[in-house]
Amino acid sequence: MEIISMKNCSFEDALTSWNEGFQDYSVQIQMELDGFLKMMSSKRLSPAYSFIVYDREKPVGIVLNGIQEIDGIKTAYNGGTAVHPSYRKRGVGRLLVHSSLSMYEKENASVATLEALSENQSAIALYEAYGYQIVDHLHIMRSTPGGNRGERLNRLESMDEREWKEQMSKGGYPWQNQPFSIEKGEFFKVTDGEATFGGLVFTRNDKGRITLFQLQSEKKGRECLKTLRSSCPNAIITAFNIPEISPAYEALKQEGFETQLQQVWMKKVLGLK
Repeated sequence: MEIISMKNCSFEDALTSWNEGFQDYSVQIQMELDGFLKMMSSKRLSPAYSFIVYDREKPVGIVLNGIQEIDGIKTAYNGGTAVHPSYRKRGVGRLLVHSSLSMYEKENASVATLEALSENQSAIALYEAYGYQIVDHLHIMRSTPGGNRGERLNRLESMDEREWKEQMSKGGYPWQNQPFSIEKGEFFKVTDGEATFGGLVFTRNDKGRITLFQLQSEKKGRECLKTLRSSCPNAIITAFNIPEISPAYEALKQEGFETQLQQVWMKKVLGLK
């Protein structure tokens, strides 16, 4: 078997290895080519940092990687590792992870990070064998529609991304929740006109569904959520990849959001043996 930089491979081979590698995954992430390319672009994943494993002419495994600065730290991200079911336990996964880590260090990244489904113990064990550690658990949570029409409301005040980073961003969220990885993200602070209670980053689609990526508030998270729900009373809200250690997680639980899916957030400090 041979591992090749994705920049020297066809996108058709990349898509084939992705779809075949995830064919039995518990979460449906099969894609057409347009969706695959859009996903790579939106998540800032680069062919120059990604790899495909071939068995002669057949693509049998893939890892998609990106490198960005997060909170002043050059961070490498494994955005998905997939191995064809018939090639598992044959060293393909190890080859993909090892090659990725070697590339991260050549690119002078300081930290490597990834997410894995909590139930995928074999993948978690593989990453742990290469020095990754679980730093938190991430929750995908959902709420049914419901506003607070009778209450006196605070308001959402729109911000641009630069203002958000300067005034609201306090870190503490994984790669996919960072502004650079959120397509058509909207940035708001929650205020009563004088005091600011916190900030929200979310997207919404034409069906009225909202995906919440960040809730930044130490003590007023519930007030922020109530303001969002009151402003969009008919919306189904999904909170994506919320770290369990964050104040946002407790606020969401108290507001009736329930976990639909759980992941582990793993990190490895690079340059340490």
